[in-house]
Amino acid sequence: MNLFAGLEEIVTENEPLAPYTWLKIGGPARYFVRPTCDDQLREVIKRCQENNYPWRIMGQGANLLIDDEGINCAVIKLDNDHFGHIDIDKQVVTVGAGMSLYNTIQSTIKAGLSGMEVLVGIPGTIGGAIKMNAGGRFGDIGTQTSRVEVIDVSGTTTWRERPELTFEYRHTNISEQIITRVELDLVEDDPQRVLNRMRETWILKKSTQPMSVNSAGCIFKNPSSEQPAGLMIDRLGFKGKSVGDAVVSEQHANFIINNNKATFQDFMRLIGQIKVAVYDRYGVELEMEVEVWQDDES
Repeated sequence: MNLFAGLEEIVTENEPLAPYTWLKIGGPARYFVRPTCDDQLREVIKRCQENNYPWRIMGQGANLLIDDEGINCAVIKLDNDHFGHIDIDKQVVTVGAGMSLYNTIQSTIKAGLSGMEVLVGIPGTIGGAIKMNAGGRFGDIGTQTSRVEVIDVSGTTTWRERPELTFEYRHTNISEQIITRVELDLVEDDPQRVLNRMRETWILKKSTQPMSVNSAGCIFKNPSSEQPAGLMIDRLGFKGKSVGDAVVSEQHANFIINNNKATFQDFMRLIGQIKVAVYDRYGVELEMEVEVWQDDES
């Protein structure tokens, strides 16, 4: 039986995932699905649920480390224009989950709205940013969010309102796997002033993080503000250390770079070495910030 019969125009079988990730690592997905509307998305989820078939949502692949052996599931990518639309009505911005953070920031600055510029330099989509409450030293996306539209596994679409949303460090209480739209409540400001703040944030970030190489952002969450993961890893002498072509950044020790042809196993071995060393020295179990996809964890 063909799981996606009648949906062939949006489904590719055995699609390599490496080109869709920032690390350029990842084997094929059994099914790679790119819906063009909410109805198609709901139908895909319905079929997966009815057949007990695993599925995952992919944004821009900015925070992903995928097994080179591939994954036996349906990977759903919301990169159609339908999921990347933005609507600005005074201070209220409604944006599709598939729109990039970069384009959202640029659009809101042009509209004379402040709030999103603090997220400059963070890769990924709006949906992914909401799911992990993306942010940095100057703020996070949860602060600007008034409500979130989600689709649950039954195909029901609902808006989760601000009072029922909890945004914490790299975590939200949104249990639904699919975020389709987000409503932001921003502040009117002079576009040039907002642009200047964005540039200042970008310059600072570029001076402390490897922004122009293949990485997935911070590998580990910070255990606390007083005990950042990068500082502990740096003090253990890991900067520049490598396994194969996976290399700990010389600029920021919480970044691991694909120096050329790093494999999934190169990354996992280096991550394992770091975790063991940090635990042995500090008694801290580092928690992954990067999302790892492999079949035995599905």
